[in-house]
Amino acid sequence: MTRFLPFCLLLMVAGVPAPAQDETEEWLRRLRQTIKASDRYDAEKRVRIDRLHRQSAGRRSGDPYEGYLALFEAYATFKCDSAFAYAVRLQQAARQSKDPRREAYAGVKLGFTLLSSGMFKEAFDSLRTVDLAQLPPLQRAEYYTLMARCYYDLADYNLDQVYAPLYNARAGHYLDSALVLFPDTSYQYGYYRSLRQIRTQNLNQAAGTLRELLARPGLTQHQVAVTASTLSDVYIRKTQTDTAIHLLARAAIADIRSSTKETAAAFYLATLLFRQGDVKNASTFIRKAADDASFYGSRQRKAQFGSILPLIESQKIHQVESQRNKLLTYALVVTLFLGLLIFLTTIIVRQVRKLKSQQAIIFRKNFSLQSLLREKDDLIVEKEWLLKEIHHRVKNNLQVVMSLLNSQADSLEDQASSQADKTALSAIQESQHRVQVMALIHQKLYQSDQVDRVEMPSYIREVVSYLCDSYSLAGSVRFGLDVDDIELDVTLAVPLGLIINESLINAFKYAFPGGRGGRVHLSFHRLAGTTYQLTITDDGVGLPTGYDPRRSRSLGMTLLHGFSRQLGGELSITSPPGTRISLVFEEELLVKVYA
Repeated sequence: MTRFLPFCLLLMVAGVPAPAQDETEEWLRRLRQTIKASDRYDAEKRVRIDRLHRQSAGRRSGDPYEGYLALFEAYATFKCDSAFAYAVRLQQAARQSKDPRREAYAGVKLGFTLLSSGMFKEAFDSLRTVDLAQLPPLQRAEYYTLMARCYYDLADYNLDQVYAPLYNARAGHYLDSALVLFPDTSYQYGYYRSLRQIRTQNLNQAAGTLRELLARPGLTQHQVAVTASTLSDVYIRKTQTDTAIHLLARAAIADIRSSTKETAAAFYLATLLFRQGDVKNASTFIRKAADDASFYGSRQRKAQFGSILPLIESQKIHQVESQRNKLLTYALVVTLFLGLLIFLTTIIVRQVRKLKSQQAIIFRKNFSLQSLLREKDDLIVEKEWLLKEIHHRVKNNLQVVMSLLNSQADSLEDQASSQADKTALSAIQESQHRVQVMALIHQKLYQSDQVDRVEMPSYIREVVSYLCDSYSLAGSVRFGLDVDDIELDVTLAVPLGLIINESLINAFKYAFPGGRGGRVHLSFHRLAGTTYQLTITDDGVGLPTGYDPRRSRSLGMTLLHGFSRQLGGELSITSPPGTRISLVFEEELLVKVYA
């Protein structure tokens, strides 16, 4: 019987040429090895980003625009929420510089982030506000290619017979406008020309253009990935699947080496392998693609992976079951040829029948359990979506309040002549800071996978950065941060953020009069279990002699004591030397109260 096995295996692989199969396996082996090293490439990426953060911090006292632009480019294909944050900061810096070119280009970058996260409407709304007349030729070409991508993605997403042709036509017009602006010898001209050729079904011309680009020396890893992935689309359309697989593997390798998370090469490669029956590799690559999409934060990519990942895993299970059934069949055939073992065969058959009966019972129970789990997951997803929507709406409402306060502040600033007007203007500005502190909470919850927990290190850094920018601190006032890796419930994060806001405003306004230099330091540590301590110190002039913070009726001190009581914490304010504000509170007690 064993003599027939080599012949059967030969029949199974006879349809695949050996050299092509070997080359495919070699590319897939390289990709698997690269996936194992992906953490190292991501760590190198983070080192580069940290270097940019330090450089940007050094520029912050002057013009932060170029630093924010560099950080946006670093995050653009790596992490969506960070890219969005720096796109917003880029817009703010551009407006502060009153440079219309910068404002227009910042709008292009924000549109890229929104499109990459699958927010088509928001991307269109942002890009339509860009003043094209302010953009130089290459930046205008970048805008046109981004608009073309918007319409192409929208057409591919809808796949209907009415709107998709219109979207494709609009995208083609935008690409034509971009090609006029790019130099004929540039990589961008060659790539977008090939993309136009693909969409107009000139596949041979597109393949030639892309092969020429891929052979150019000096391409970045990102350019290699984009070019190889696009060229694979040509070969897929020409039904040359093996070549497409090689190119997609090459693209996925380049994406990993450049730590590009906003990519689809691994997804399309897994889809092709799944169709060819290579479930093992398909499962490995789709999981890598899903991890990258989740890390980047792209809703569109997550939806794509949600449609294919269950199929691949189901097929993987089916293959295991199929192999098990083949082994059972082989055992039955051997038993038939061994007449002396008829009695043993009968026992085996009875056991197999019993096993199948038990499996049917288990299957029915498992099916019922899976239905309940799916219903539970749907309810959880719906709850999380509703909470995110609430955070989004609250953030938008707070932004409206900020806009109203801005308008009132501008009006008072233009008319301020008396001390009362200046006092009113200062009160409005402090109210703006309080509203912004609360808006940052809801923004982070909306962008985060969690709906009720706030990562305090990043939140505190953003609050401090916002206040430092708002008060335009001189270089002689230095700021120090020492924050543990702590997550807090939103019911605790809001009052704590407002306490930080009030403390820092007092320090910035009163601690260093007359341009005096000094240092402000903020620390937030876990003392034990769920007990935390917030400490804010400065080496400024300190509190006036005889001033008792506990009896002060100023709004700032009233808020500090009120929010401290809300947290159930112990607040202490000491001076001199300088001023030291310390708050100790316990999370567990407050969570029980709010629950």
